[in-house]
Amino acid sequence: MKKYAVEARRVEILEATCEVVIERGFAGTRVADVAKRLGVSNSLIHYHFDSKEALLAAAFEYYARKDLAEMERDIELGQSATAQLWRLIESYVPEGSDDVEWMLWIDAWGEALRNPLMKSISQQLDEQSIAFLERVLRRGNETGEFRCEQPRISAMRLTAVIEGLAVQFAAHEGVVKRKELMRTLRSLAAFETGLSPDDIRDGRRTTKPAPRAATAPSVSVGAGDAPTAITDAALRQLIATIADAQLRGDLATWLAQWTSAGHLQAPDGTSAKGTDELTAFFGKQFSAERWTLQSPEIVVVRVDEAAGTASGRVTVTERFQRRNGSLGSRIAVLHDRYERGPNGWLLATRRYEQLD
Repeated sequence: MKKYAVEARRVEILEATCEVVIERGFAGTRVADVAKRLGVSNSLIHYHFDSKEALLAAAFEYYARKDLAEMERDIELGQSATAQLWRLIESYVPEGSDDVEWMLWIDAWGEALRNPLMKSISQQLDEQSIAFLERVLRRGNETGEFRCEQPRISAMRLTAVIEGLAVQFAAHEGVVKRKELMRTLRSLAAFETGLSPDDIRDGRRTTKPAPRAATAPSVSVGAGDAPTAITDAALRQLIATIADAQLRGDLATWLAQWTSAGHLQAPDGTSAKGTDELTAFFGKQFSAERWTLQSPEIVVVRVDEAAGTASGRVTVTERFQRRNGSLGSRIAVLHDRYERGPNGWLLATRRYEQLD
């Protein structure tokens, strides 16, 4: 309970910091301002964060990851890759010159030039934004909707134009009108996908997509609501703890994050259920590798608070070193189900889908 109380306090600090940053900007935000907003001492803030730079970086990451998660939930509602692409573009573009989310991003890019912690986080988040677009473009190729020869390069070009125009739109009132901006982006999206600008709409395509190529099935996150800030933080902590235990080869900590009937399905189709089988799986999996660094890149969760259950889709990048010293990497999606017990959230099932 103490562990979750500490995490809840940390989330409160991050949310308060975001509020102050929106009002004052990163450069004008002081630890004392955050402490005053919460009605606590400066020392309490420093207990959770070593420095002002660390606090600002963590607050930006917290705010931005929620923003990206909302964006992903929105594009998942698109029935076709074309609809998803347009939803993503619309989600990305500022609503107006007073869009606080975009002003925060712009301010963060400037702060990243001076704050090494912010620079690292900003780069990771920018790469995730490009990855969103790349994933939709690849899906469009698979369904036959798009003719995009280089999805990664196209995603980078789209992102660069969106961000450049969005900065002008959000920071300089009257320089670019939103209607003109969207028309430009529709034309660019059409160019990158081999469509006409009129095709780039949400649900407006009339042509029937070609059959999908044989790929791993797309599994939707289960029904439920978006998590509260405390639940979101607890589930992210659970995911991080599992990844940390895998990296350190810490079986006891890894097992402690599972329910007693936990069920794990590996990419090769093998599975392990219950403590004994999970123990054997852990030993077999990590005896072949010296270490495995699993970095969650995108986390989408839906929660049924009343039932104490949640489902999640976690896109991860894994880097590992085999026993012979060779290095490798892979990209995977973890399809999770979580259950809340007396001691907090635990992992009930995990299906491991390897993408690359």
